[in-house]
Parts: sequence; structure tokens; C-alpha cells
Amino acid sequence: DDEYDAFACGTASPAVDQMRCDDLAAGGLSFEAEDLNQPSITVSRLANLRTVTRRVTNVGDEAETYVATVSAPIETTVSVVPSNLTISPGQSATFDVTFSYASGPFDLWRFGSLTWSSSNHDVRSVLAVRPVSVTAPAEVSSFGGSGSLSFPVEFGYTGSYSPGVHGLRKAGVFNGFVDEDLTKTFTFRSTNGVTAHLIDVPADQAYLRFEMYDELTDGDDDLDMYVYYCPDNINCTKIGQSGEPTSREQFNVLLPGAGRYAVLIHGFETDNVAGGPGANYQLLGWSFGLIDDQGNMTATGPGFVNAGTTDNVDINWNGLESDTIYLGGISHNTPQGLVAITVIRIRN
Repeated sequence: DDEYDAFACGTASPAVDQMRCDDLAAGGLSFEAEDLNQPSITVSRLANLRTVTRRVTNVGDEAETYVATVSAPIETTVSVVPSNLTISPGQSATFDVTFSYASGPFDLWRFGSLTWSSSNHDVRSVLAVRPVSVTAPAEVSSFGGSGSLSFPVEFGYTGSYSPGVHGLRKAGVFNGFVDEDLTKTFTFRSTNGVTAHLIDVPADQAYLRFEMYDELTDGDDDLDMYVYYCPDNINCTKIGQSGEPTSREQFNVLLPGAGRYAVLIHGFETDNVAGGPGANYQLLGWSFGLIDDQGNMTATGPGFVNAGTTDNVDINWNGLESDTIYLGGISHNTPQGLVAITVIRIRN
């Protein structure tokens, strides 16, 4: 189904390849989760106004007319167009649901419902919205030792705004070797197919990333990544993993706690090196702080914004070393403080 594949593209699922995603994008399909045609309607980032389209089908034996009744989420306006539908057996119809922020706090979920009623049936959909003050890309990427880029930011409030610069910081490189785990079973260990990297992260960091690439192993290898947080250097808690079909792995932490992180590389399947199956690899790591302007990137944006408008943030960078990847961030600062971060990734 095209819509489910488009949803998978939006979540970067390995189940759908890039060629298929490109074809769906060319066909005009949305990759946004809220556009997947399902009974419930969820808008996780409502910056002022958002319209969602749904399609319904009459699976009964006779034509019916349905009338919409809305129980709107608190301090949110909801409109349904059209507000009544007459659908013959086996036929489908579409309708638009428009959400607009009225008032109240940001970043909290609000719930309501939409009910379609006929003389014989009631069909109810849950409505869930989370108003936000800023909607911005989670990450933007580019190339080169110097350059520029722009990205749009949508605003759900009226007031002052400023973009903050964090980084850019070049990758930390951790060299390693891992044996192939012939059992293909991961456990928390540092031998027999698992290699551990202990990495200390300072306080007041905004973002942390660990990453591996296929081209940074010595062959055709499938390595997986498991990340543990060990704040007292003794007791470790698993906080995530990345287990893609190859060695292209990534794990991110927003506002990471200070202390030791154990990144365990699992040799799920490797080719042969001297002495038996195994892989040489490089693990990359970055962190950038809440106050961390490295002097190699600048950002400009509007000083004052109005609800319902979109404006660009412009980025410039220079002086980056070759043969490495830099990571940084642009924070979005409102009268309530820092509300979001857009990660900036520059490969030179």
C-alpha cells in the first residue's frame, strides 16, 4: 500500500528502499505520520494551524448519510469540511479536519473526538494534538569546508525569537576490532563478539550522537550498536540500540546526562580477517554543549515573529578540516527559553 510505504519512508524504515521513497515523493504522497489514513488523528506538532485529510469507505449494503460532531481538544478549534457525507455501498469519500491553536500552554497533549453519526451507526475517531511554539527540521545536512544553508521555521506564537549556535564540533574517532559472534546473541559483555567503548560525556551538553558507517569497516560486515548509561561507572542501564541490516548505525540523545556511556559493538556477522571472522571498524562520536559556540558557524533569523508565519534561519560555516564530519546545532529560543534544536551535520 502506497500510504503505508510513505509512512515508512517518513520514519526512515529500512523496510522501504530509497528508490521507492523517491517514487512516492514524486507521486505527491506525504511522509508525515499524521497523514497516514487511519481512524485516529494525531498532530504531534501543531504550530498555529494544520489540516489533515482522511478517507472513509461505506462497507455496508445501503447508502448512508453521516453528520460530523466534534468534541474539540481544550483551547483548540476544530473544523470538519464537509460536515456531512452521503456514501453509497462500496464507495469512499474524503474530508478535511483543520486544527488551530487558540490559547493555553505549549508542548502538552490535548485530546478530543470526532464522531460521524448516521441513522444506524456511530463512527468515532480520537483526536490528539500537541501545540508547539516552534516547528523546525530535526536535522539538516550539507558538505564542504565552508558554505551556507537555510531552513524554514514555523512559529505558533507572537513574540521575540533568536537562533543560538552550538558547535560545530568534529567527530571523535574510536578505533576498534570485534570478533564475529557465532551465536548471534547479544548480551552485556565485552568479549566473545562484543567490544566495549567507554566514553565520558561532560555536564551541560545539548546533544550526543554515536554513529557507524559501512565504509568505516574493513569489509562486508553487519555490526550493531548498543548504548548504556553508567552514571556511577558501576551500574549501567541500556538506553538504546541500533541494529540495521548493515553496519550503518546511529543513536542520539537529546540533553544527555553527564557521566560515562558504554557503547557496545556487536559482531553480528562479519567477513574474515587474519585469525578468523571479525571486523576492524571506526566508531564516531559527537557531543555539543548548551553553551558551545566554536566560532566556525553563524546563524541569523528574525528577531520578532507572529503566530502562523514561517521564516528562514540562515547558516554560514567556514574553516572546517577535511576528511571528517562536523556536528552542531541551532537552538530555537523563545520567551519561554530553548524549545527545540535543529542538528547541523556538515561532511567535508
